[in-house]
Amino acid sequence: MYVSARDRRILDELLAYPEGVTIGHLAEVLDVSERTIHRDLASFDNLLHPYELFLEKKAGRGLRLTGSKTRLQQFREDLEQAKHFDFLPEQRQLLLTHKLLTATEPVKLQALASDLHVTNATVSTDLDKAAEWLESYQLSLLRRRGSGIQIAGDEAAKRRAIRGLLSDHLGETELLRFIRRHTVPGGTPRTQSISDQLLGFVQTERLEQIETAVEKLNHTLTRPIADSSYIALVVHLALAMERIQQGENVQMKEELLDRLRPTPEYKKAAELARQLARIFQADIPEAEIGYITMHLRGAKLQSEELLQTADHMDAVLLVKRLVRHVSLNYGIDFSSNPSLEQGLTAHISPALYRLEQQMKIHNPLASAVKENFPDLFAAVQEAAGHIFEDLDVPEDEIGFLVMHFGSALETGNEHKTFRAFVICSSGIGSSKMMSTRLRKEFPQIKEIHQLSLFELTETAPAADDLVLSTIALDNPGLDYIQVNPFLTAEDTKKIEHYIGLKTAASVHVSRPSSGNHPEKTTLESLQSQLETTIRLMQHVTIVQETTSSDFRTSMYNTMKFLEGENLITDAGKTAEELHKREKLSGVGIPGTTFTLHHARSPAVNEPLFLILERRNAEPAAAMDGSVIQARRICIMLAPENMNEQEAVMLSHISGMMVKDEKSKKLFAEGTEEQIKQFMSEEFLSLYRS
Repeated sequence: MYVSARDRRILDELLAYPEGVTIGHLAEVLDVSERTIHRDLASFDNLLHPYELFLEKKAGRGLRLTGSKTRLQQFREDLEQAKHFDFLPEQRQLLLTHKLLTATEPVKLQALASDLHVTNATVSTDLDKAAEWLESYQLSLLRRRGSGIQIAGDEAAKRRAIRGLLSDHLGETELLRFIRRHTVPGGTPRTQSISDQLLGFVQTERLEQIETAVEKLNHTLTRPIADSSYIALVVHLALAMERIQQGENVQMKEELLDRLRPTPEYKKAAELARQLARIFQADIPEAEIGYITMHLRGAKLQSEELLQTADHMDAVLLVKRLVRHVSLNYGIDFSSNPSLEQGLTAHISPALYRLEQQMKIHNPLASAVKENFPDLFAAVQEAAGHIFEDLDVPEDEIGFLVMHFGSALETGNEHKTFRAFVICSSGIGSSKMMSTRLRKEFPQIKEIHQLSLFELTETAPAADDLVLSTIALDNPGLDYIQVNPFLTAEDTKKIEHYIGLKTAASVHVSRPSSGNHPEKTTLESLQSQLETTIRLMQHVTIVQETTSSDFRTSMYNTMKFLEGENLITDAGKTAEELHKREKLSGVGIPGTTFTLHHARSPAVNEPLFLILERRNAEPAAAMDGSVIQARRICIMLAPENMNEQEAVMLSHISGMMVKDEKSKKLFAEGTEEQIKQFMSEEFLSLYRS
């Protein structure tokens, strides 16, 4: 069962007053209007029906819950145990800003406190932080005693803030999935969640027609725009049509329109606007066409081919100057790297336009990039300031540029003495832990692949490859050894002997070249790695167990939470997959108070990592055969058909958890913020390897 904070308050009042309460009483207690109470009550039938309870309305007495005593008691107990995840401060500020941006009239402080289930003082503190964020969009927060709180600013700024809220807190994958879900017949309704409230900005009824029009436009472009820009344009148009039909129009300076009208993007934008005007029977002002044009001109190109057209020659020259200045500042010659110039040209062409028009871009790893590559960051920032002269280049843009230069520092592939395949049941958990130890203990192993049992059937290791498994394999023809995920002294000797035999046998054997290195950090894979990392980091969270329950129930409740967030499609099936994996071998990390449960399942929509913190510790079998007292349950989930980059990133999480004693302590005791910071830094280390 899931109920919102306000619904919970209403139900508490109804249960506390079995003789009945009036609408006026409920409105007074919650400090909202009677109309709001009526609207909330409309959704109670679905909640009460399974308990055979009814909301009875009697003149003079108001409302009361009716039903058998047994069913009322069961409902009361279930309500008390219903999952209620308190919002983190960042989430509260996010929801608070969302409510204010969508409000058509001032909102009372008490109403916000009631919705967020916190005190007035907490909301006031959150409002201070929200005000700082709004200032970056040239918006201000007005707080008037007696009338309430509202956001002041022009319409264009409000739209930018709404889009910023979406891009800052919802990944491209989630936004694209949301758009597709509501445009593909038969999509399942989303349950209430923070994401749902954010996505409430967008009228789902309009999305199908808008996306169809944008897709048609995209097919006419020489180079289709990338997913991120595609999503931004669809969301922009959905918001624009919503606001236009509410009578809210944007303004654009005539001189800027004069600059946009001659461009080919303006013609495309005007054509798109005409289609939308016909579809929605609305007058679309030229200023809206101007903003559509800006989206097209600021779009990221889908391919990173070197652009030699006249329109992009300025960007090519800027890149050459930038590379030269960074080379001088950093002390390394980047000028002989054509792939670097190619990637930078594709990035800078739209980035330059974004800078000129003060259009924001979001880079969630910017601060971590700055911290981990301070010298390179400083060199790129100084060079960008010199090259772009009067333009203000934000650190988010600098961060993306640094990633391009960072990838160019790759020194090339070393000769790999041995290639090893490490096998576990899912390919993402214990195998990575063993891989981390292998790199430390056996430097002659230069290339390591983590595989699941299923992937092993599609892989043919060479005669001189090492195959190490954490579980018994039913493959008589395969030369492998079975070892513990946490390599014991006996395991180490076994591997040394195994390597010795392979070394002797490989003297006259020619190794086939490795076709695909799963951890390569070439320029071509850099963007994919970054996008995969961002998606993973968006869902990293610590879920606090609110009531004591047995382990299976606790795990199932956590899966129901993920199902409610639409991150998985079947809580029961996913929980069962996790239990199956647990039966194969120990899941506890030796010497710690946490376990790692992982599984691959068709019910999982995208790679996920989260931590369940239980109220009480319980014994758990560890990977070395010992028993630990587990308080935290680390959960790693992967879709059935994940791509190479997703597999690499998930396996990297397993490795970072046992990197050293400090990392073990962090995952056992650290806060969500500390763990996310550490993970961001570790992911960035991939780009340096």
